[in-house]
Amino acid sequence: MEHIEPVAVKTELSKLDLVGIDKIAEDAVEFINNGQMNVRQASAWAIHHLDDQWGFPSLTALYHRMVDRLEDNFPAKREFINYIQRW
Repeated sequence: MEHIEPVAVKTELSKLDLVGIDKIAEDAVEFINNGQMNVRQASAWAIHHLDDQWGFPSLTALYHRMVDRLEDNFPAKREFINYIQRW
């Protein structure tokens, strides 16, 4: 039987992780605000660009930062929050 290594999941994020996640969130929100992507497309794009796609802390940090950055775009913020809750 072949040995399979379990998927590594980050439990804590470093400052470098948070800086990278914040940049991804910033870019995703720019795409939304400029009309280049809708909320779902920007969310999928952002998740795809995470270095740790399986890590719950990374996803949580990404979504919190995107919500914070959407503070002036209330319709997109509401749509994004609804999208996250359904997901």
